[in-house]
Amino acid sequence: MKITLGDILSGRVRIVYRRRRRKLPDTPEVAELRKAAKGYLPGRLRELAALHGFTVNSVRIKHNVSNWGSCSVKGNVNLNLNLMRLPQDLQDYVMLHELCHLRYMNHGKEFHELLESLCPNHLELRKRLKEYKLI
Repeated sequence: MKITLGDILSGRVRIVYRRRRRKLPDTPEVAELRKAAKGYLPGRLRELAALHGFTVNSVRIKHNVSNWGSCSVKGNVNLNLNLMRLPQDLQDYVMLHELCHLRYMNHGKEFHELLESLCPNHLELRKRLKEYKLI
């Protein structure tokens, strides 16, 4: 099949470039953090979900370099193992943020209103979270 410029411009064909994922080294410290995260974070997320009326399908612990957490429309939540390095209030903020995405898969007005209702000091917490770097 020959692809022409017209195919691309019309939207019939899409070109997708995916950047290669950076693989982080699995050091003994990371292994220890992963173990601690798997033992604590899923339970805490489910506790917060039950408290605020959210339904979570599955929880996975990742070692991402670009985000503290993410979620899918299927109700799956991914949490970064580096959350274990954060104070409890920032961990809860990230988890509440992801739970709000289960209802609103964007950062629109409704999303922020929901987050504000669950976490009134979310702007302060967001600012504090930026002081931490993912490693």
